[in-house]
Amino acid sequence: MSSFKKYKCLTISEKQKVMESVEEGERKVDVSKAFEIPLSSLSTILKNKEKIFCASSSRVRKRVSKGNFPRLEQCLVSWMRQCRGLSIPVGGSLLKEKAKAFAKELGIEFSASEGWLTNFKKRNGIVFKKMCGESSSVDINVCSKRQNSLSDIIKEYELRNIFNTDETGLFFKCLLEKTFTSKKKMPWRNT
Repeated sequence: MSSFKKYKCLTISEKQKVMESVEEGERKVDVSKAFEIPLSSLSTILKNKEKIFCASSSRVRKRVSKGNFPRLEQCLVSWMRQCRGLSIPVGGSLLKEKAKAFAKELGIEFSASEGWLTNFKKRNGIVFKKMCGESSSVDINVCSKRQNSLSDIIKEYELRNIFNTDETGLFFKCLLEKTFTSKKKMPWRNT
């Protein structure tokens, strides 16, 4: 029976742990044994250190992928950030249309399929979430003060006399309730 090791593919978060172990001063031989990877794989991980840390938004993925159209996707992510900064909802069909427009400007032959959109979202850590009305413009300090005073006011009433209400509105232009956004907290959001 031959003694060969089975190939082991680490997730991005595991690769980050490998790099942290080496940076903390552990010997490379010990790290490779602990994670059950050959030294050559450890060297490759350390060589691609920057790419792996940049891909931290998608920690369950095993490979760092830029896609077939990195410049197009970079433009699209930048455009999405601008839209999110202005609280403009971005849906799948709008994303695909904008991708086609960017492709035309860049002179790329491109078809924005559902498969491409799904993989684009995975690569960039983008999820479809419900937008909350004016949450992006709320002053957090005012909210925390109001919450503290509200608890004092509520104490004066019986539990059966306390209700929760929310505002309602006229659906004038019927904008999307959900939008694509990043899984992690984004610096362009005004909260």
